[in-house]
Amino acid sequence: MTKILLVDRSGRGHAYAELFSRTNHDVQVYYAPGCGAITTERVTCLPHLSLSDPGPLIEFATQQRIDMAFIANVMALSAGFVDEFRNAGIPVVGPDQQASRLESSKIYTKEFCARNGLPVADFVHFDNPESAIRYVKESPYQVVVKADGLCGGNGSFVCDTPEDAVRAVETLMIERKFEDAGDRVVIEKRLFGRELSFFAVLDGNSYQLLPMALDYKKSDDGNLGITCGGMGAVSPHPMESAELYGKVKEQVLTPLLKAMKKEGIDYRGVIYLGCMLVGEKIYLLEINVRMGEPEAEVVLSRIESNFFELCTAIMGQRIESCELKLNDLYFCDVVGAQGKTRQIVKGKNKGWYPGWPYGRYGKYYPIHGVKDADSRRCKIFLGEAFQHPEKGLVTDGARVLHVVGFGKSHDEAVANAYANIDHITFNGMRYRSDIGKIFPWQVLGCEDPSEAKVPQEEFLVDTNAFSVAGLPVIAG
Repeated sequence: MTKILLVDRSGRGHAYAELFSRTNHDVQVYYAPGCGAITTERVTCLPHLSLSDPGPLIEFATQQRIDMAFIANVMALSAGFVDEFRNAGIPVVGPDQQASRLESSKIYTKEFCARNGLPVADFVHFDNPESAIRYVKESPYQVVVKADGLCGGNGSFVCDTPEDAVRAVETLMIERKFEDAGDRVVIEKRLFGRELSFFAVLDGNSYQLLPMALDYKKSDDGNLGITCGGMGAVSPHPMESAELYGKVKEQVLTPLLKAMKKEGIDYRGVIYLGCMLVGEKIYLLEINVRMGEPEAEVVLSRIESNFFELCTAIMGQRIESCELKLNDLYFCDVVGAQGKTRQIVKGKNKGWYPGWPYGRYGKYYPIHGVKDADSRRCKIFLGEAFQHPEKGLVTDGARVLHVVGFGKSHDEAVANAYANIDHITFNGMRYRSDIGKIFPWQVLGCEDPSEAKVPQEEFLVDTNAFSVAGLPVIAG
């Protein structure tokens, strides 16, 4: 039996665990810390282990003679867990601490891209809030304000007006909503086009593209509300095509890998490229050093290749010899998030928790109905939840669970997702009711309906015509 130690705690981690076990029946996954309520075959969660200290994880891996560690959590990657595992002689997949700076510092990434000729929007950065505020007040164009550090996907503010930009700077640098992550900010020229996400696996010498996904970044129905870590996703993406893959290979991935090798960055793992297609040019907006959430739940569900063998190829720098096999299904992920609840302290009502992503949220509410989900039509990936000794399965964070419907068409996948999430309840549960509806302004990369520059009917998408062709290996 091949033993894998998977380090994460999210719906993404559960999706990885399911992928490892589904595509290789000789694999035993130890998922740390994971969620004790997970019942996926050959997946054992280790809730007593922590994402804050690699020592006990390495000790467990050594005692159990783990064949490979897979680090999927960005905090662990940024803290150098991969380096620690390598130093202990344990085979590991994931970017090391140096490579992880591509996500943990947006300033580092922007400057890295600029000096290597990678296409990015014009940008400046500040460590002084007064200077940043003065800049955005005088800027001749709309801007995007981003915290330099890690904010759980919530540190980016797309601004329509100078007042919006001032408020974003104040939130990050003065109010310090994300603490040290807002010590410095990047302010970049806002681009208008089609926002796209690309995923790939890199082995230091070459790479292979993974399927695309369309994620829903806004908190509320109608693609309104605030930008957050994501309320759902679908895959295939409506623009997925060999032509588009060729563009991102030529304009972004190949020069990115070349720049990494030039600067001594040995990147071996999964990479997420947040891009904007403006005309025929692809701009790189951000880099994440792990799969996106909730995109992972739909992208990984499409993969049929033996994922352990793919990881072995990453470690051995022979990814170009692997064939990526995909199924012909469509997937729709609807996120069940922790919404508004009453704050009760010692039996007294102390007001309301606004819920994620608007502010503080309650925890430890019993979750009902997960066992009623139809496994023939959906998958349930548990995220920020845990098995309470008395209450059973309870909430423990923001994005509590993911209901991933699947089917032979886009519409069938969407219907199956909602038919099954309707069975699940917990105090304050909220989810968008329109995940999987392809908005024309979304496809155009706009932030809301008013920004669509053409009549809506001209951009209706035939959701049953999405491409599901297998992707070839693309070597750098």
